[in-house]
Amino acid sequence: MAAIPPPSRFAALLRRSKFASYDPSIGQVYTTFDGHAARGNFGLKRPLALRRRNAHIIVQAVDSREQQTVWRSAESENRWIRMWDEVGVTPRIGTTTPWAERLGSVGLEVDFPVDSEFASKEAEGASRAVAKGAADEEQEGAISSGEAEEAVGKSHALPNFEAMSEKEFERYLAYLRTLRPAFLEFVAKKRKVSLESQSLFRLATNAGDDFKEFLAAHAYKEYHQPRPRYIEQQPHRFAGLSYTHASPIQTLYTTKPHVGRVLSDIFQDRDVHWVAETAGMVSKLAKGHRGDDKAKVTTFRLNPSARLRTVPQTVGRRPEGMEAVALKVDVRVADTPGVAHMRTNPHVPGSREYVGQHIPLIPDGMTTPAAPVYPKHESFTSRNTAASNLLKAMSGFRNP
Repeated sequence: MAAIPPPSRFAALLRRSKFASYDPSIGQVYTTFDGHAARGNFGLKRPLALRRRNAHIIVQAVDSREQQTVWRSAESENRWIRMWDEVGVTPRIGTTTPWAERLGSVGLEVDFPVDSEFASKEAEGASRAVAKGAADEEQEGAISSGEAEEAVGKSHALPNFEAMSEKEFERYLAYLRTLRPAFLEFVAKKRKVSLESQSLFRLATNAGDDFKEFLAAHAYKEYHQPRPRYIEQQPHRFAGLSYTHASPIQTLYTTKPHVGRVLSDIFQDRDVHWVAETAGMVSKLAKGHRGDDKAKVTTFRLNPSARLRTVPQTVGRRPEGMEAVALKVDVRVADTPGVAHMRTNPHVPGSREYVGQHIPLIPDGMTTPAAPVYPKHESFTSRNTAASNLLKAMSGFRNP
């Protein structure tokens, strides 16, 4: 038996290079480091004339007709993503935005409970419910076969009919008509009532969300077959813009404000908002929150109500870039008076003052006080008056 020859060195280099992952229909940003950056080596067919550190490019063609590598700078994409990481705001999707229509029912149904000191009460309750459900499942053990049939799984990765063309929508309706017997069986099993003796008019007047549950259950069965024909879509909720789900209070404590300036009132509601430029974006600033006009530097913070309207189409014949991003952002002046006094613990998280802050328990039915329990100017050591008085008394004694 002849020995299998080892793979060539060129094949090994090709697998390790970025050239192997290049696809002209997928928008990708390339960078290089250390000595490769000094030589302009980006892992492509030939070195480029860009020889500096922290350089980012988008390759449009590896080998053109002129035997050249066509590329353009991607510094705007790189800087904007780094800026958004510094801002630390988790965007929102909404329900009527173009990106929400593209997501369909997949991204809008996902909840992210966070077990954190900065999490809201709703998130804490959701995480406790999930933990309690997991514990109950472990105690109960395996369920019977009859209960397994009743516990039907659901999938929210349904076809987005709003993005279909007329022909695609007609084919989808024809496919749904073939599912009528399965739908009647699903509703009869759910209601435990025979539907043959009821008229169609009565069924139409009592229609609810049974069809949505049926489509979700049918999609779940198709995705979880032994040999599925389809792959369940799981698009990222924020299109890769942010992979963290920080609460507003966590963003306030762990991020720093950005320097900016007030430009002019060019929005349609110029009587209500100013235009402010900060963190590489043009945002809205409510009039009356402009801050001190005589201040040398004005710092801004993004409000938690940032909405992601459109995202670039990175997969296609012509992948889009930052020009296709639409993000609606409102800002506020970071040094607005009275903001720090609305928190029960105004100190920096992790500091000695933050850990030693005493917050009394508020009985149910009572509102939380707007001002902190202790004034902000008092230090941590000044609160223990008994210990300080003892030290002062002992300092008055002298040894004979």
